[in-house]
Amino acid sequence: MRRIGVLSVGNDCPGLNAAIRSVVVNAIEREVEVMGIKDGFEGLLNDKVDILMRNNVSGILHQGGTILGTSLFIPETDEELTTIKNKTIQYGITGYIILGGRNAVRSALNLQKYGIPSIIVPATIDNDLSFTDFSIGFITALEHVTEALDIIHSTAESHHRVMIVKTMGAPGGWLATVGGLAGGADFVITSSDVLDPKELVTTIRNRYESGKNFSLVVVEDGVKLPDEIIDECKCSNESDPAQVVGLYIGKKLELEWRYTNLGYIQRGGTPAAMDRIIATQMSARAVELVKMGKFYHAVGVKGFVVTEVPYSETLLNVRPVDYYIKQLTKLFY
Repeated sequence: MRRIGVLSVGNDCPGLNAAIRSVVVNAIEREVEVMGIKDGFEGLLNDKVDILMRNNVSGILHQGGTILGTSLFIPETDEELTTIKNKTIQYGITGYIILGGRNAVRSALNLQKYGIPSIIVPATIDNDLSFTDFSIGFITALEHVTEALDIIHSTAESHHRVMIVKTMGAPGGWLATVGGLAGGADFVITSSDVLDPKELVTTIRNRYESGKNFSLVVVEDGVKLPDEIIDECKCSNESDPAQVVGLYIGKKLELEWRYTNLGYIQRGGTPAAMDRIIATQMSARAVELVKMGKFYHAVGVKGFVVTEVPYSETLLNVRPVDYYIKQLTKLFY
């Protein structure tokens, strides 16, 4: 009987439990045993493993986070990878299904160099992996950003303020851009674009001159701001870019502004239906690949069709937010 190890590498996101559930149910159906590894590869090094049965994953479909826990640890050194190879042999693991984003991809590619088989299932709210249209967790995080903007909109309008809202999602820009589009943002600043300070100031000034005496500005965490803005605000490049944008707007337009960091709210909560569906689909395909002995592939989705691509360094390429979506978002400024 084949035995697979399932684990999460990197940050958590809604839908991971749906993926784990799908792995276990589909594996049992195909007579493949599943070993759950807690806290990523860090957990494997510390023997935090257990066999998963259907009763272990019953009732977790709607839960956020992951019952297995996760870790940002990426095995890189010869000692770490050799130990993982020995653990793989020790526990009779045929290969791994690795759930995660860029950290998961790096881990899988490192394991490949040591002949340790794996399959990647994309799970990140950043949605910036090159081999899939959607990653597990993005749709739910997008809903959280949209809902937050809806809520902030009312107080911005009531107090005639510029509200600066910071999101995650760097460097692809998907969460800020699509969230801004869905939530009616009046300006979006991401790592996938070069900010024009004049465009920012002009856009907000025009709103006030036309009678719209409030604005919502979405800023992606980690965005690099032009020196013009940094110098004007007498800030350093290490300063919070969202707050620097607020300072800049306040100086240039003499407007009252407030700042909100959405933070970990974006990554938590009950997964949306779409995240549950793609998590179930992609994980089922991953198990099929295991059954066929077809490792060293990353699964993904193109629309509703599950796809697979062989491992290569190109899996680490950042997929920036679609140009058309960026232009469409700007149209509503």
